Amino acid sequence: MSRGPLHATRRFLGDRRAVSAIEFALILPVFLAIMAGGIQLITYVNASRKIDLIASSISQMIAQTAPPQGSTIATVNSLDLHFSFDAALVLFPYLMTDAPQQNLEWWQDISINFASIVFTPKILTCLANSDPTVCYQANVAWTSMGTAGGNYRPCAIPQSPAADAAAPSRTSLPRSVFGPDSIIAVDVVFLFRPTFGATFIAPVRIARSIYLQPRYATQIKYDITNDDGIAVKCPGFL
Repeated sequence: MSRGPLHATRRFLGDRRAVSAIEFALILPVFLAIMAGGIQLITYVNASRKIDLIASSISQMIAQTAPPQGSTIATVNSLDLHFSFDAALVLFPYLMTDAPQQNLEWWQDISINFASIVFTPKILTCLANSDPTVCYQANVAWTSMGTAGGNYRPCAIPQSPAADAAAPSRTSLPRSVFGPDSIIAVDVVFLFRPTFGATFIAPVRIARSIYLQPRYATQIKYDITNDDGIAVKCPGFL
């Protein structure tokens, strides 16, 4: 005699066979999503560190340019800037992987811009305890023209002072770098695009700027001999 549907229901609810397989099937998508997210986070952190390294290394390469004996003015040319730019491929080989995915050349996948900023006095005398942003005006003496986007520092527009903790900007400088003589500014911008979920997650802009005083000179000028358009001299600067 049949035990009825109630008994069958109890047997079904009490059956524990293949429970582990069902639990694994439910957990696996969540686990894979967490793993993919972790990989992307690590890739982003590494990219951010590499952008820091590129900005720091390139700025030091240019700032260490030595002047001729007996002079305080050093010069760089287009070959020097190209050499510094190409160093990014060694420091950040991820560009070789990311650029083809965006249908770009590697040098189009990252923006690296150089500029020489010369500080000119706005007043004849400046007290030692005065605000240097009041005493000096920051003018762009020469600037690279940008390889990816309009991230270069424009000529004929004085750089405005900004808070030291402010985000990098092509039209401003941290207040703490204002002073006599000049600095070299290197601005690096990279758009990080996640491999997983790129359709739903917008690219993350990684921007770093480094400002260094020339180590062996008071100013580093740009020599336009054999220039190929990588940089320009700004009006008013020889």
